[in-house]
Amino acid sequence: MAADVLTPTQSVRETAAAYSRGIAGGMLVGMPTLMTMEMWWGGFSIPSIRILLLVVVNFGVLLVLQHFSGLHPRKTPAAQLRAAIVAYAIGIVVSAIVLVVLSVIRDDTVFGDVIRKIALQSVPVSLGASIAASEFGATHEEAEHRKDRPHLFPSVAIGISGAMIFGFTVGATEEPMIIGEQLTWLHATGLVIISVAVALGISYGVGRRRLGIDPFDRKWVGFYLRESLVTYVVALVIAAYMLWTFGRIGVDTGLAPAMHMILVLGLVTVLGATAAELLV
Repeated sequence: MAADVLTPTQSVRETAAAYSRGIAGGMLVGMPTLMTMEMWWGGFSIPSIRILLLVVVNFGVLLVLQHFSGLHPRKTPAAQLRAAIVAYAIGIVVSAIVLVVLSVIRDDTVFGDVIRKIALQSVPVSLGASIAASEFGATHEEAEHRKDRPHLFPSVAIGISGAMIFGFTVGATEEPMIIGEQLTWLHATGLVIISVAVALGISYGVGRRRLGIDPFDRKWVGFYLRESLVTYVVALVIAAYMLWTFGRIGVDTGLAPAMHMILVLGLVTVLGATAAELLV
């Protein structure tokens, strides 16, 4: 047991390495949105209450990510909470620095706009910081065990984070709204078929690669189909939430246009939700 105890120097090095991975992961995931004009506009066009709600939701997602991957390999509840806070702090600091360097935030920018811009941009950066452990080689036996158990909750929980990461970048743009307005019922049906096929296909690959099971085996086919269906529904919910956050859909939006926009962005979020177990 004593051999597992870190010396102060080792602890500092471990923490510094974790923070470095977090910054790298945050830049990797967040840079596309940091350089997206719609995200800059979102700082003053999105109501503050929606941004605040997004911050709260994102913190919940960060806690999930700390459980299954995370910024730091330690997996005690207190360590996971600290890691989620640090991941968000990394998101805030990195976003602020990059926005200043890109001259998006200037000395004449209204303080409220500065806060909203940083809060908005910190979401994808903090998510990137939270998947840094798995992406840059730092693993933990307990975290790997949690991911490798064939239960529905881990798959769906990780799927939510993946849908957030993928959906945030595209949901901030006008393309889902423009494409959704052009769709007919035939196009919408095709999107559903493609999205479900993607969910089934990637879930099959994840099942064989990570869980070591054959999803078409009679023993696992029920779990496989249930997981794919639930993940697809979750991906659509995240797509709807992203579109609502960025003001693309609301109470005054027609049902058909809203559903078409959700299905368009859902094709992106289902990719993130089903592939998340390969990334986290």
